[in-house]
Amino acid sequence: MTVGERLKNRRKEKKMSLRHLAYKVGFSHTNIADIEKGIVKKIDSIKKIMNALDFSEEEKKELLLKLDYEKSPDSIKKKLEEKIKIGEVNVVQIRVIELPVYGKAAENGYINMENILRMEHLTVIPDENFSQGTFIVEVCDDSMFPTLLDGDFVIVNPDCDDKNINNQICVVTYNSQTFIKRIVRKEKYVILMSDNPDRVKYEDIIVPTDEYSDLVYHGVVVECRRKFGKK
Repeated sequence: MTVGERLKNRRKEKKMSLRHLAYKVGFSHTNIADIEKGIVKKIDSIKKIMNALDFSEEEKKELLLKLDYEKSPDSIKKKLEEKIKIGEVNVVQIRVIELPVYGKAAENGYINMENILRMEHLTVIPDENFSQGTFIVEVCDDSMFPTLLDGDFVIVNPDCDDKNINNQICVVTYNSQTFIKRIVRKEKYVILMSDNPDRVKYEDIIVPTDEYSDLVYHGVVVECRRKFGKK
């Protein structure tokens, strides 16, 4: 049973109409109907509805975990379902973690590492471990196409040895601008390279040896999660 169906069943158990519930939480009745159908999956809205329907703390925790699972990309759901099917994982072992999301700065499209846009919940399987300080960046252009697409979420591991990074995609700051770029090391310089083959639009950024100290590595991209039909 989906989260929306659970909410609908509880509302009916309490003999409450859509309009009555909408009045209690301050939403329109059509918005409540969309949540019950699973069309809208906003966490804050669902929390308000659960409070109005007197869900227990344990029930709320269970529903929010299920909601995070429902919002996960199909690739993650498939991986979890395969592990559950062969007995490697049971539903209780599925974890949800919360990571900060950074994204583009106003106007220029570069990454703004100073302000957290929001916190994102991710469903993870038991053998997935993320380092302390792991964060997410929302890709905001096509500079890394076809590897990364505009709107993708990339998970970034901050535990990296910048001297050993080569041919890896990193979040890096140079000349006060932060990018997602592929790092290519040469003998006397480092290239910040886009995967997009359009070299007119996305020129390589060459960092000579004497400017290495100006490079700040925030972390290495370890995973990409792509959402389809985000709500």
